[in-house]
Amino acid sequence: MSAPSLRNRLRLSIIIIIMPFLLMTGIGYFFFQQSTNAFNNAIEDIISDVVPVTELKDKIQQTVIPFNLFLDNHQLDNKNRFLYLSNDIKNSLANPIKLQQKEHSLENDIYRLAYLNWRNSHRIAIKIFTQIDNQDAHISHHLLREFYQYVIETTLALDKLHLAMQDRVKIRFQKAKDLKFNAIVLSSIVFLLVYILALITIFFLNRSIIQPIEKLAQWSDTFLHKKTNTALNLKSYKEFEAIAAHYSQFSKLLEDERKAFEQFTQQDELTQMHNKRAFIKQLNYEHTRHQRYNTQYSLMLIDIDHMSSVSQNYGESVSELTLVKIANMLKKSIRPTDVPARYERDIFIILLPEVDEHGATHTAERIRNSISEYVFKINNVKFGVTVSIGLSLIHETQSLLELLQCTDLALQNAKLAGRNQVQFCHRQQLDTTTFYPKFLQESDLKLLK
Repeated sequence: MSAPSLRNRLRLSIIIIIMPFLLMTGIGYFFFQQSTNAFNNAIEDIISDVVPVTELKDKIQQTVIPFNLFLDNHQLDNKNRFLYLSNDIKNSLANPIKLQQKEHSLENDIYRLAYLNWRNSHRIAIKIFTQIDNQDAHISHHLLREFYQYVIETTLALDKLHLAMQDRVKIRFQKAKDLKFNAIVLSSIVFLLVYILALITIFFLNRSIIQPIEKLAQWSDTFLHKKTNTALNLKSYKEFEAIAAHYSQFSKLLEDERKAFEQFTQQDELTQMHNKRAFIKQLNYEHTRHQRYNTQYSLMLIDIDHMSSVSQNYGESVSELTLVKIANMLKKSIRPTDVPARYERDIFIILLPEVDEHGATHTAERIRNSISEYVFKINNVKFGVTVSIGLSLIHETQSLLELLQCTDLALQNAKLAGRNQVQFCHRQQLDTTTFYPKFLQESDLKLLK
């Protein structure tokens, strides 16, 4: 059975009350319609304007991926994919569907700014592709910086457009609240002018109209304060079911976008590994599990020997491609349950759950041998690199800070021993009163629980 219509409830109220109240009821109904229309206009703004902007931001992120892949592997499919998505974005930015009225001049200006920035990024990408197609030895870092800067400027413009649209939605919500307040005042006047039957009618109308509007207003206030996981349920009122459905749909879209962005900020852009902050979060979790269940785990800190020489001799692009290759070698050398991360420019760190000293040392030696024996061939240049590795194993009463300090000490010992070494640090080797970390940063150690 479908929910009763508010229109039918109003008709029933008109039949119940006397004729003098008919005019008052009509006026109240007019205010209600205006309030509902204001809410509908706000919802239309969200669905027709805000959602396409959100999709454009997602598409920009998807477009940068094939661009980066083409820089790495020079495959034509990635280049064509980028050009197709980039042209699609240009067309979308050049032809905003609904923002043509005079009242939307600010949004049109922002759309124009976003279009100009993306057009510039597209133009620069074409230049970079031309350099690659001509097999230039080095891609212009100036062009790359300009490309990413214009991409960032485009995203910032779309963020600004989001804010402008949210301001317009707030204004319309406020208008609906004002109309609702006028309806309440009118109902109070009617309460003073008509007899006891009018009192019953007003109570009926309040239950049927005012409460769902207030619920919508409360939810919108919560929604605008970023609490997008708040549920909205108005199934008892037919006219509001569609509004509630749109609210819930858009709320889910925002939550999905937030989760996607959170995942993006926890990944190192170059190596596609965990970044430092994400790794520390995983390490805190594993240490908590160790404290609760007395599990063991090992920690491995890896530094590439003389990495600065690779940059100086062969260029920054070769250095970055070397880091990517080593990152891939590390991923292949460990278990799926292990957690690798890029800590700093040429420093990697790996968490090895349920691994003792022997297992950790065996894994580290395998990594060291595979890298030292590998001949890197990048941009027609052949060279070799080595790594120094520091290891430590958690002990029953050892703190997480001491474990990291011990791992840093092990890596320092590997460097002092002549590099291309694997060194293991036992707890008794560490004197925390005089120890100073060389590879781990003090600011990062403060993030530990």
